Formats: sequence, structure tokens, C-alpha cells
Amino acid sequence: MSSDSEYLPNSSGSEGEEKEVDDNYFGFDVHRKPMKQNLLENLSESEISDITSDIYDQILEEEENHVLHISKPTFYDDIKKKVTETLFESWSTAGLFDEEDDVYQDIEDFVDETVEVYFDTISRLPKRSIREHEKPITNNSNELSAIEDKLHYLLSVDQPKQRSQEWYDFRNNLITASNLWKIFSSDAQKNSLIYEKCKCIANQTPTTQIDSKDFCNVDSPMHWGVKYEPVTVMIYESVYQTKISDFGCIQHPVYSCIGASPDGINTCPTNERYGRMLEIKNIKNRDITGIPKEEYWIQTQIQMETCELDECDFVETRIMEFDTEEEFYADTKSDYKGVVLYFLQKDAKQPSYVYMPLELGNEKEIVDDWISATKSEYRLDGLVLFSILYWYLDEFSCILIPRNRAWFQAAVPHILETWDTILEERVSGYEHRSAKKRSITVTAGSDSSNSYIVNNIQLTNSICLIKLDTEDA
Repeated sequence: MSSDSEYLPNSSGSEGEEKEVDDNYFGFDVHRKPMKQNLLENLSESEISDITSDIYDQILEEEENHVLHISKPTFYDDIKKKVTETLFESWSTAGLFDEEDDVYQDIEDFVDETVEVYFDTISRLPKRSIREHEKPITNNSNELSAIEDKLHYLLSVDQPKQRSQEWYDFRNNLITASNLWKIFSSDAQKNSLIYEKCKCIANQTPTTQIDSKDFCNVDSPMHWGVKYEPVTVMIYESVYQTKISDFGCIQHPVYSCIGASPDGINTCPTNERYGRMLEIKNIKNRDITGIPKEEYWIQTQIQMETCELDECDFVETRIMEFDTEEEFYADTKSDYKGVVLYFLQKDAKQPSYVYMPLELGNEKEIVDDWISATKSEYRLDGLVLFSILYWYLDEFSCILIPRNRAWFQAAVPHILETWDTILEERVSGYEHRSAKKRSITVTAGSDSSNSYIVNNIQLTNSICLIKLDTEDA
């Protein structure tokens, strides 16, 4: 750890040593210096250079000692805050400014720009995420050939037949990318992961399977995301003129306890996004910030490592539904909109959705013909049309997440340690990790009646009732 004196102007008495960096890294001038602000205007170029070099050293120390923290959305802001506070305290102790001077903002502005320069030009770690316009896409012939080989391998991987015993065994012996993030979250989340992976062996069902006695809550945010994932794929393919293919659940080639099921991979060889992975989140009730949440960032890293791919487009969309058919046809502002048919089958616990292709357009006659033809087709399979959903795209965000090998190498020991615990407790017992049941208390009412109030009662939505018309839909 550097001493406070290192962060003082001209503390070394000489120019800071120039670092060996790639001058063209990310297309920026590595020797670009942050603009001096207020207090810093009184310092010499040599002093500014020394301070900048010291800041770079602090950032490098954070990178090397806390690389796992890059998964956090606040990673860069946390570094800026720590460096700012270190400089402020050092300069304050040295008496470089009076207590009444408002210099914290000056230091913070300088640090902000210095940190940005470092991560744009010097850092050997890829940026946590990149907005689309910040990094042009370039694939040479060698890269295209390597991508083709990787996709061919992924397509050739044998996968057990769904719902077979082999399929259960396969899924139960993986920590998948969608829930592996719990290892790096709170102790409670890690505990729940271990419990789920132990319990699924006892029940012989994968943790992602819906229990047979449960019905689907079609109003939940999770179901909303699943329902509109195919729509987002269609929009993505249209926006970028590409083709997305599904590859199922892939097992990591080295660490057999890790698995991933990406939402898709770009498989159009003539497209500039060829070989880029796709991860989709359909948002219902939160803001889209363009900054991937920690659990999503970790999910994409595990997917890229498992599939040996270097880039992932992280797409967030907000799909909304029109209240009426009339609103759908009256709308002239939406760039993307369409129709989803919601089918039900007797005794089926899950709804079935059929999506109208975007290329059909939205003329009423064409839409009506498609609905009529699709109803007839699915009626042969015993499906009844329950409702027609008219959707439109309200918001679209596409952020590139680069593969971070350093993060994964630092994460592997934690993953393997957790898996060892799972294997051990599958034998020795895992019941101690079950969630503590809340006790039910009965409180007498304050009036003269014989009524009571029951507190902490557990309510479950185990039945979904849907009234169907008797006439054929």
C-alpha cells in the first residue's frame, strides 16, 4: 500500500515513470492528460504528472487485489470515491488548503477524468460494459474462422432428451449461469443455492423446473420476460439484420460443474456480429439504465466462458401491450409492434404462445388472415385460443459486455468450493440450510366477538382459474 506522502504534489521530486501501454488501446491517445481544475491550476506540469501516476498506481492496485468487484455496477464509482478521499485527506493533512476552501469537488472532478483515461487507455482489463457506439465491430478472416469452429463444436455437443432421466442427472449436476451469481452475493443467497442443488437430487428434478402441482402465474414479471423473449429476438434480428440460433444447455469444457443456456448466438456468417452471444432481459417494472446488474453481468461472463466466446450483446427491452385492438391499428408511432396468440389446452399448466412474424406487417387484413390460419392449425392439436395480445416496443437497449478472463479465473476457486460443499452435503445432509419457517401467531380481537386475527400466514397461489367461453374460439 502506498503511503500518504506519495499522493502529495511533487512528493517524489521527479517526473513519474512512463508506463508501457498500447498507444492505440481502445482507439484513445494514452498520453492524454486530464484537464486541470481550479486548485490543480496552481500546480506544475511535473506535479500533475506525478499525481496522475500515483492515481494510476492506486487503480492498478484495486484491479489486482479486487478484480472480482468489477461485477458490481458501482465498480468504477467506488474506485473514484476511494481515490478522491485518499487525495483529499492527504492534501488536507499537508495543509495544502484551508478548511473553509471547497476543494473536494475540484479533486473529485480531476480524479473522475483521470480514472476514465486509465480505463479507456491503460487498463488491461476489458471495460465492464461498452455502449454500442464506443467500440466499432471488426472481425478479420482468422477470427471468423475461429468463430466458425467454436459454433460448429457447440452445435455438435450431445444433449440428453428433455425430461429424460439423463436430462435430470445432467441438469442437477450443474450450477447454471442464471443462478451462479448467488455464490458472490450475500450468505443467504449462497445458502439458498446450496440448498436448491442438494434438494433437487433428493427430488430428482432440476431446480428450474416448475412443480407439477403449481399453475403458471401469467401476470408475474418472470412470466412476462419469458413470454416476450421471442419478440425481443425478432426485434434484435430485424435491427441488426442477423440470425439468432439456440444452442440449449452447454457444459463448461474444463469445469464440469458449470453450465450455461444462452438466449442465443449470432450465427449469420456475413453479419458483423457473427459469433456474438445474446442475453435478453424483458423489463416490466424497473428502469433501463444501460448498466448491467451484477447478477446479469456474472451470468453473461459464465455463458461466454462456457461457450468460449468473447462478446455478448446484453439486450433489455420494455414491451408494452395495447389495451384494445383499435389502439393497435391506430398507433403510428411505434417502430416495432405485433401480435401474440395466447392458446390454452385442457389440463395444461402452461400457456402456449404463437408469435406473428414481423415481416408480415400490420395491415388488418393480413393480421386477420394470419390469426385465422393459426387458430385452425393449433385447433388440430387440441389448443383453444384464449386471447389475442397486441404489443409494441416501448424501449430498447443493447450493451456490449466483453469477456473478462481475469474475473473468471478469480471466481473459479469460489465456484469450486461451493460445488464441493454441495457434493458433501448431498451425503451428510443439507436440511440445516432450509429457510426458517415463520411461526403463526393468533391474536384475539379487541371487540366482544369470537373472531381472531392470524398473523404470518403463508399464502400460496396454487390454482389459476380461467373462464373459457363454451363456443369455439
